[in-house]
Amino acid sequence: MNIVLRELKANRKALIIWCVSMFLFISIGMVEYSAFSKMGSEVNEMMESLPEVMRSMFGFDKINLTSVGGFYSMFFIYFTLIAGIHAIMLGATIISKEERDKTADFLMVKPIKRHKAVTSKLIAAFINVLIFNIVTFIGSAVTVAYYNKGESLTGEIFKITCTLLILQIVLLSLGLLFSSLTKTTKKATGLSTGVVLGLYMLSLVIPLTDKLDFLKFITPFYYFDAKSIMIGQEIEIIYVLISLIIVVVATSLTYVLFNRKDIHN
Repeated sequence: MNIVLRELKANRKALIIWCVSMFLFISIGMVEYSAFSKMGSEVNEMMESLPEVMRSMFGFDKINLTSVGGFYSMFFIYFTLIAGIHAIMLGATIISKEERDKTADFLMVKPIKRHKAVTSKLIAAFINVLIFNIVTFIGSAVTVAYYNKGESLTGEIFKITCTLLILQIVLLSLGLLFSSLTKTTKKATGLSTGVVLGLYMLSLVIPLTDKLDFLKFITPFYYFDAKSIMIGQEIEIIYVLISLIIVVVATSLTYVLFNRKDIHN
């Protein structure tokens, strides 16, 4: 428990910055919606004039941008990138920073087994991700409700942020794995950044052609579509199960690698 509290305290400032930034980003996005909504049908006509490639990439063919729910679900694609970067970077640094800060030796001489130290760090990381997700939900629900003139969309927003939490946990587990595979924080964060951006770009490219359909299981950014959820479609269980498998495998490998790792490297 001491390690959990230590990690929560160490990441407190960064978490506050991330949460405030996300809340501001949500607010700015909904301010943009107020401008879009005043344009009326002109917005949808403008979107229909875009090339089919762009419409498929960003899902403009599924939604009405003049509706608050449609605009929010389109804007949510950027939330996934921000949340994904936060989660994978947190996972990449929460273990490897002990070697960067020369505190690994001190931590390992404590009367606590290595796997318990990893578990404590994992719990702290999950709490950070959960708080970030809750702030995203509250910020989204409040700002959407402010601009919404129709039926409440809080239920749909809750479902969407639940899928965001699954994405965050998947990327957090991958970040933890990368931190165990590499010997330095610099390498772990570099690898994590490259992977998260690559997976994100892949999720945008897949809808462009049926020939890339087989890649949809590779990137967690493609597992859940906010636009589909907003119009009433259910979350696909197959992607929840795949996410669970990735988390279990990545976390298990993290424990194995950390137990074998030479802290003096």
